[in-house]
Amino acid sequence: MLDNRSNNRRSRDTRPTTLWECPRCGAKGIVRNLSHACGSYSIDRFLEGKTDVGRDLFWRFVTLIEKCGSYEVAPARTRVAFMAAVRFASINRVGCDFIDVHFVLPRAIDSPRFRKIEPVGKLHVHHLRLRARREFDRELGRWLRQSFREYGQRKWLARTQATSSDKRRAASRPAES
Repeated sequence: MLDNRSNNRRSRDTRPTTLWECPRCGAKGIVRNLSHACGSYSIDRFLEGKTDVGRDLFWRFVTLIEKCGSYEVAPARTRVAFMAAVRFASINRVGCDFIDVHFVLPRAIDSPRFRKIEPVGKLHVHHLRLRARREFDRELGRWLRQSFREYGQRKWLARTQATSSDKRRAASRPAES
């Protein structure tokens, strides 16, 4: 399990991209000089003053993230994000008996479990509030693994580029009679 004092976690998978690291604060990102708030942020600081229930829910979510593959933890003042090549999921708030989380996919998933699905360009940010152990189920694990692969590892871009190339090739072919 992720040590609560560590901001890094690696598993058997390899990261698809070398991440840029801010020389002032150590924040990591996909591109050089990625916009961020420099600061000394940690999981410990994020969890300060939280209830045992809130902390337990936090670590249950981390356990599901660990099953996705190799990732980095990117704590900030207002959230703890999880990233492969990019941030694919976050714990945004730890309440006394819940956590608010989100994950990103290149499509919207239809489920009553979501509080909100926010379209951002070609992407969809899925927001959930998790309160009970039973909510950390196979369905949530599957969604997180999809988010990790498709968005976090940027697989959706390769698929989008391939589709665009196929369309350009088809358009340039002479029409058959």
